[in-house]
Amino acid sequence: MFKQLVCCALLATLVQGTIFERPCRTDVSVVQDFQVEKYLGLWYDLEHYEASFEQNTDCVTAEYSLNQDGSIRVFNSAVRLTDGLLYAVDGLALVSYPEVEMLEAKLNVSFYGAPNDESNYWVLDTDYENYSLVWSCEPIGEERSLEYYWLLSRTPALPEDEELREKIDTLKEQNGIVDDELIITEHFAEGCNNKRHSLL
Repeated sequence: MFKQLVCCALLATLVQGTIFERPCRTDVSVVQDFQVEKYLGLWYDLEHYEASFEQNTDCVTAEYSLNQDGSIRVFNSAVRLTDGLLYAVDGLALVSYPEVEMLEAKLNVSFYGAPNDESNYWVLDTDYENYSLVWSCEPIGEERSLEYYWLLSRTPALPEDEELREKIDTLKEQNGIVDDELIITEHFAEGCNNKRHSLL
């Protein structure tokens, strides 16, 4: 999610994501003619690869809004399972390649004032209204990689739409997303309700 891919805890130097014994894919495509303003707003994390900054959390959301200078404010929050407290962090996102004629859905996301110099948030596909598939990969030598992946939704659960679910499953398969490595995020516990109330 505009959840860092570089940092500490919920982000600042490279944190531990999910390591694969394979190089980063070179055939991954992202959304073209990316509509930044349509992407803004609240997203719920439904599933993701394990990452240190999301361990022992549920009710994970990311909210994006425009800053006056045109950058994107990233507000990530979650409920810690250890104590039930709300954990939140502010970050910043910039379009990675703003000069290209057809804007690609690639962003540089950072937290805690870290430099925004790495394209680490790629939107593989989104309809802006229901779902977004987000991915990033960092090489570890020539044959290993550190990957991040999130399935985001505008609601705490995807709509009951078999065609949409099949589309997402196809996109995951096409992009090498491994179901065995996924962590499912809970959004219906009591703590989630308290969290949503506290953000109003």
